[in-house]
Amino acid sequence: MKPKTAKTLTVAAIIAAVLAAAIIRRRPPAPEYEITDLGSLKKHGCAHAINNEGHVVGCTYRVAPDARAAAFIWSPEKGRRSIPALEGKESRAYDINDKGQVVGYFSELDSQAPDRAFIWDEETGITELGTPGGDSQAHALNNKGQVVGASKTPDGQWRPFIWDKTNGMRDLGTFGGKSSLALDINEKGQVVGYSDMPDGKPHAFIWQQDTGMVDIGAPGGRAARARSINNSGQVGGQRAKKGDPGGFIWQVNAGMIDLDIKGQIRRGVRINDSGQAVAYYFTPKFLTFKERHSVFFWDVTHGAAKLDIGLENISSIGALDINNRGQILVCFEKSGQNQVVILTPKDKSRPKGQ
Repeated sequence: MKPKTAKTLTVAAIIAAVLAAAIIRRRPPAPEYEITDLGSLKKHGCAHAINNEGHVVGCTYRVAPDARAAAFIWSPEKGRRSIPALEGKESRAYDINDKGQVVGYFSELDSQAPDRAFIWDEETGITELGTPGGDSQAHALNNKGQVVGASKTPDGQWRPFIWDKTNGMRDLGTFGGKSSLALDINEKGQVVGYSDMPDGKPHAFIWQQDTGMVDIGAPGGRAARARSINNSGQVGGQRAKKGDPGGFIWQVNAGMIDLDIKGQIRRGVRINDSGQAVAYYFTPKFLTFKERHSVFFWDVTHGAAKLDIGLENISSIGALDINNRGQILVCFEKSGQNQVVILTPKDKSRPKGQ
């Protein structure tokens, strides 16, 4: 290499480094949040979802003599209350739309009858969604009242379904393995989840009416699970890598993109319509290092950023969700009790248009 060429390349490298440093310095800080404490759900309770109105659903767990899970709904106006139609039953609520409709499943306390998926709202009460012969569970719904979940066949295999008032419960199919689950649906009726392959490894899927179930990938033949989908068709999920389980975002034109978060991503990635995502990050104990449980926020502007939300010395994170206002729902265990908080972005942290 000629000396002049080497010198030119060195100068170019220095300029590039300076520009990169300037870009990093200009990158906006991670969002700051106001914390709303929803209180304790005791040992086994959990909050699962938050809608765009800031309303939350989940379940508490009552102790002996009638130990059971009881579905609840929480709102800033009324606080936490049980769903009246489910009193006296074992029940869990998994999702709530912007109309206040809630989905989940329930079962009778003194019965061997299967779990039954439901949709509920204040006006019409509770509607059972049916079952092909075994348990059924509703996991998510959209504002059109379309519900997705999983139902168990008589031979004990889970199958994903979509339900609406007109067509009832429809089986979405499988990739040929034993079990498959539908976990989220957007306003276009696109459904995501995961399905076992014949070799037993789960692959993430997206389903829509005109294409049916489509495998969106499991790079290297490893496991992948889709957990959420927004109205742009971006999918958040979790996939196995050579090391720790990682988070991903998938979309049609870009394929599966890894989130740059080191450590183990658990329970997948939740994504809102602005493309903001949240993930639960876990680092196991190693030598003198303690195990850590953290919440990560990701978007195009910030990349991956650990949120400083004051959750120190927690034992685990049970659930995460994010709505279109950027509010983040966190259910975590601390000192043997499950607690719930809502993180609301401070005004300067809100995305434009929110």
